[in-house]
Amino acid sequence: MANLFDNNTLIVNQKFTVIANQYQIQDENGNEIGFVQENMSTGKKALSLLVSKKVMPFNLSILDSEKNVLATISRGVTLFLSKTSIKNANGEEIAKINQKFTMLKPKFEIMDTQDQLIATIQGDWKAWEFSIKSPDGTEIGTVSKKWGGALKEIFTDSDKYVVNITGDISENNRIAIVSTAVVVDMILKENN
Repeated sequence: MANLFDNNTLIVNQKFTVIANQYQIQDENGNEIGFVQENMSTGKKALSLLVSKKVMPFNLSILDSEKNVLATISRGVTLFLSKTSIKNANGEEIAKINQKFTMLKPKFEIMDTQDQLIATIQGDWKAWEFSIKSPDGTEIGTVSKKWGGALKEIFTDSDKYVVNITGDISENNRIAIVSTAVVVDMILKENN
């Protein structure tokens, strides 16, 4: 079975849920090849009804279609700028996604475990289109939010992101780039 991170184009589709976040991962042909599931305790579920999701800690697992954990995305309580940890299937940290302060356009940095810059993530003013560039300025990926239609956009908070990876990128960096779609949604799009 192929690793979902081998795909250069992935669709990360948020599923509508009341409490815990869930995302379906599809290949470019629309085949479901994995999903992302938020891991929540009963206490956190209750607290999430009272406190903004933007400040709440989160822990998500990226799973293949056989429910094998491929990576995890986690963050502690955040009041201002988010710092997210990405771990591989063995629980070893492989990257961090740090939110940077900007006035209009959202910006993040993907850092390795030695705090060396892997890539910058720069969004447009709507936070719908993100360019992912290596330290030398070469684009290595994009994340694009896709319009779900007026009724879906008005009545749900479900979002769909298309992740494109270009170039010869290591598996750890691919995991971090795919995680970017979920991190952007969790940090920038979550409401009370």
